Amino acid sequence: MIADDLLVRITAHANDEHQADLCRSLSARLGLRPRHIVGVRLSHLTPESVDVSWITLDGGHHVTFRFPETAATADEVLEQLGRVLTGSRC
Repeated sequence: MIADDLLVRITAHANDEHQADLCRSLSARLGLRPRHIVGVRLSHLTPESVDVSWITLDGGHHVTFRFPETAATADEVLEQLGRVLTGSRC
């Protein structure tokens, strides 16, 4: 079981330190140019899903991405997060 405080720290770190990566990954999934996404925020990260909000010139957007598999470790959370943000099935 992954501790809630670890999931909160992962979320905060991604939002604060990896904004460009989040924009690039989400833009790839959405088929947009990275510059069209003004900002991305992750919230409510769980072993099963993540809430993603982003802003484009058209306004704000929000979706909950369910992970293909429930994560059992922090590494698996990161792997699943990468998969859903890019739309990868691998």
